[in-house]
Amino acid sequence: MRSMYGITRGGRGWKVELKRNGLALFKRFTFKMHQGEAAALLRAQAWRDQMVRQHPPVARRQRADILRRNNTTGIPGVSCRTDAEGAPRYWIVQTYIGPGTMLRKCFSVGRYGAQARQLAIAERQEHLRQMAGLARVHPHELLLRAAPPRPLASDCPAPVAAREVVRSTNKSGIPGVFYRRADAADPGRWVASTRAKKGLSLQQSFSVMKHGEAQAKAMAVAARQAQLRCCTTAPAPSSLDALEPPVKLHALLAVPHAPPPRKPLPPVPRPHLLRA
Repeated sequence: MRSMYGITRGGRGWKVELKRNGLALFKRFTFKMHQGEAAALLRAQAWRDQMVRQHPPVARRQRADILRRNNTTGIPGVSCRTDAEGAPRYWIVQTYIGPGTMLRKCFSVGRYGAQARQLAIAERQEHLRQMAGLARVHPHELLLRAAPPRPLASDCPAPVAAREVVRSTNKSGIPGVFYRRADAADPGRWVASTRAKKGLSLQQSFSVMKHGEAQAKAMAVAARQAQLRCCTTAPAPSSLDALEPPVKLHALLAVPHAPPPRKPLPPVPRPHLLRA
């Protein structure tokens, strides 16, 4: 099915996976961020079509110059057949130049001697001169590249920012606001958490014992909105410090610190040698 070429369903979204000249093109379109399966599929198809046009297949001549892993001669398209003692018997040239066309020629060492290898290399160059066009790709990709670009439907909803997505583990119904407690006896606290730039996170908690259930939750919601405003306006460090305490600013990706240098050990006194 052409519309689903390179697209598969995975978990809670659509996955686009393409390979081009050793480069893997991958992107995930989640249902929540794109407000539904249908909208996520439209976005995935649009991105797939864009990647197909931006990354055309390599030319056949360019691919033919790539040395394969099982090649033992060091010359693409040229192989050597040896006898039981490992001495060359034949130099063989084989080149795929297009659909249904394979060129092959063999040069015997017994007939041409040491020139058999050079003749095989020259024949390979002659094969390459007959090669034209692009490498073979999936038929659906050819149709996608030939078709005119399809604009997104006007009623396709815009993606939602990751910080606005309500996760499946969130029980408050508000992104970035959740309830946390240590155990069943702990009255708990409401926490507002927002990921900032450069791998940093803003967190602020409000105790239920101190503020009450409703008030603590309302304060966490207000703190979440303040965090979002700070992240949207790319604040300076002073703006982050302007939030009411307690604010915890910590790195999500911790960088291991080098161990402190060891203090040199005091020299061990050596006993004096007494001469008789």
